[in-house]
Amino acid sequence: MPSGEFWYDSFLSKYRAGISHEFLFYFNVRDLVDNYRYMDRYIYEEFIKKRNFGIIAFYDISRGLTFFDAGMEKEFNIITANEASNLMNAMPSRIFPYIDKALKNTKMALFIDHVEKIIPSGDIASMTLEERMALIWICEWSVSPKISSVGSCIMMLADNLADVSREVLKSSYRIEPIFVGLPDEAQRREYIEYLLRDGEVKTDISADEFAQLSSGLSKKSIKDIKLKSEAEGIPISFDFIKEKKHSVLQKEYGDVLEFIYPEIGFEDIGGMDKAKDYLLKNVVNPILKGDLRRVPMGILLCGPSGTGKTLLVYALAKASGFNCVKIDMSRILGQYVGESEKNFKKCLLGAQSQHPVIVFVDEIDTAFRRGDSGDSGVSRNIFSEFLQFTGNTNNRGKVIFIAATNRPDLMDPALKRAGRFDKKIPILLPDAEERAEIFRIIINKYKFETDVEDFMPFAEETENYTGAEIETVVRKAYELANEDDREGTVLTADIISEAIIRCRPGTQQVQFMTMLAIEECDDKDLLPEKYKGLLDKKNLEDR
Repeated sequence: MPSGEFWYDSFLSKYRAGISHEFLFYFNVRDLVDNYRYMDRYIYEEFIKKRNFGIIAFYDISRGLTFFDAGMEKEFNIITANEASNLMNAMPSRIFPYIDKALKNTKMALFIDHVEKIIPSGDIASMTLEERMALIWICEWSVSPKISSVGSCIMMLADNLADVSREVLKSSYRIEPIFVGLPDEAQRREYIEYLLRDGEVKTDISADEFAQLSSGLSKKSIKDIKLKSEAEGIPISFDFIKEKKHSVLQKEYGDVLEFIYPEIGFEDIGGMDKAKDYLLKNVVNPILKGDLRRVPMGILLCGPSGTGKTLLVYALAKASGFNCVKIDMSRILGQYVGESEKNFKKCLLGAQSQHPVIVFVDEIDTAFRRGDSGDSGVSRNIFSEFLQFTGNTNNRGKVIFIAATNRPDLMDPALKRAGRFDKKIPILLPDAEERAEIFRIIINKYKFETDVEDFMPFAEETENYTGAEIETVVRKAYELANEDDREGTVLTADIISEAIIRCRPGTQQVQFMTMLAIEECDDKDLLPEKYKGLLDKKNLEDR
């Protein structure tokens, strides 16, 4: 039996307890369950075969109603008095009444595949008559005492729960949703070892490394990597997996998520030592060691624009090796009724499937708001969904939400409470030593040639500059070094000083945003020494 969290255990316990006889399996429903069996075969061998079901039938719109064997089809025709013998390929409105009769008269196992094509999401008023009739049958089956007493079982399959009519999840019906997740690391490792047991494919990495790198992939996708490696005669390597993985994830979730593949680490950003140290000690190391109790549910980075909040997130992704995705609301919002909510559910599910994953939300103060009646409740629905997801303690250490804002005062208080974004880290203006380090790092980043060894004089000239503004100065210096009347492209001290004179800091309301970040900070250990007094003074005033 597969290790880790397993959907089959949930399904079996609910069936045995009599909680329901109708189930909706969703998400990774077309993957291998173990090393060789897909979902339908697994359920047949582990569940159906052991319980003496008289009829095993399968229905979807394209193939109509089919049976496990000819004897079962004959039994179905006997129960329905042969009235359905010519309706096997009919639409639900015509064949479901006969399926209903069979479900109530013999122990029947019914698989309904692609149920989202039969009862799609959206307002009931927008459904066709055919879809409404199918919805009524499916919902009524869940509360039928006759079906329950006979022992019949209905199993529906959907790739995305958000694509299925919300009516089926109402408490007045007894349809149990069963989330079928992607394989965890232990399951992936076991499957990878099974795939590579014959030694026919060369690998430049170990099975453990392969398992770690393939997070967010199904077993089918892992098998595809192996087959492509075999076909192309290329060893399975870090870059090979990364390329194939990006292709798979982009195809699946690229419409609602932005995938981040950072190339910078902590060593590539100047300053922010307290924030880096906190993230390593309380996010990266605990997750790698399996001690999730120390990991905050969410982290809010506050500070003026240009101080490096986004860079810090990307560097964390590089340092940890975790997957990293960015929520961009422009990808979520759609023009049709219900489309935005459906996209957002898919976005969250896609992020969750990548765990451990860093989910980054920039400018969260504008991205998530309760909204008003002007958008038909879309903003409110998405906000509510986001609150529920970020407050789910099952995601601790698996989905690391990190948000950035320069206006935390505009955020909804519900987002900032403990249990959601429960750690607020101020990302403030760099001090003189940090500015000198930023000069050095940016020049090295662009591989600019310089004869300057001590950047402290320039750091003193750029007080109250953000990291982004220092980068502007360095790039301006390179422009000056390349002017026609100058020889060479070396960034000399004179050129850098001239660039500082010519560049004006553009960040607005720096002091105001700095004070907002300090006031939002909930841990004095994360504040630079010079700001701790301001926080103490603010606390005294509040009392």
